[in-house]
Amino acid sequence: MEDKKKFNPSPFVEIRDPQLNVSELMQEIESKIPLDPSQAANWLELTKLSYKPESPQGFRKFDPAGTAHLFEKGISSPKFSNPKFWFIKGPIKYLLSRLISVYGLIDKKLSENRIRAFFSVLHELVRLGKRIEQIENRFDGFFRDHLLQTTSNSLPNFGWAANSYFIDAGSNPAWKVALEDISQTKEILVLFPEWGDILKQLSILKIPFQSITSDENEFRFIQSKITATVRLENQLFPLRNILNQATDILVYLPLNRFPSFWIEKLFAEISDSLAEGNHLYFSVAIKSNHSNRPFSDLQVSEIDLNKLPSYLETLGFKKVRDLSTTEDTKVFRYTKLDT
Repeated sequence: MEDKKKFNPSPFVEIRDPQLNVSELMQEIESKIPLDPSQAANWLELTKLSYKPESPQGFRKFDPAGTAHLFEKGISSPKFSNPKFWFIKGPIKYLLSRLISVYGLIDKKLSENRIRAFFSVLHELVRLGKRIEQIENRFDGFFRDHLLQTTSNSLPNFGWAANSYFIDAGSNPAWKVALEDISQTKEILVLFPEWGDILKQLSILKIPFQSITSDENEFRFIQSKITATVRLENQLFPLRNILNQATDILVYLPLNRFPSFWIEKLFAEISDSLAEGNHLYFSVAIKSNHSNRPFSDLQVSEIDLNKLPSYLETLGFKKVRDLSTTEDTKVFRYTKLDT
């Protein structure tokens, strides 16, 4: 922070001092935690704050401003804090510091062409990075259109691999907090109810709901044993033909049970059908590393929870809430906002 007054911005890129004050950042974050959920602008501003490295190895995201500042800063005078330099103190330390500072100024003056060339390269990198980001966004849009236009008569049921396993029918502790949140809604539509255990919980809590399934045996079982508010659809896609935009949507079957293509198609269809301000609830099964058994349930797809929010944001889903109560199943709520 001590070099901030000596620093002049470059005309090529916007420069900022990378030496951040941690205490000020923590105060800013803590001051924004108790936010009113009804204030969407505050929540959106808070979701843009990110201090976690993208790489699991701990490397920071490329910062052109910080890189340019470090390069332009040049040689800095050492503090001589190493015990090996115990004898460098007093006037000797002052003279050495002044000599190094003078040499740094001379080196910076003689290196103007090198610095100018570096800023030209850095500017080109920033421009290319922005161009790549625009191309990726366009590709995501094209792929989403492809998913919506794809016609398929096959149903997203995959036999035993698509079934949700539960011990006590009508009681799933992983959805306890989510059901409390869902109780505030007027009505919710359940997709892939998996033999109706979640429907039984909704009925007990007197939460208005509708349910859609494409499995005829499952439909008959739910209709005869659990509830009559279930509908059989031989073809689920496109979803906008069968969904009511005024309701929230709950996908009960964990996303890991679907192939990755069906997950992307399902999200694209829901994004195209869901009205602004409505919620989407879904769960992701987490593979346990603490089991002492040699067997575990098969997961058809692997889902990176760190990349999931940014992916869903491209589809218009923001304001994520983690409603999980167990470690083996993560339950999330996303809100559809105007894209």
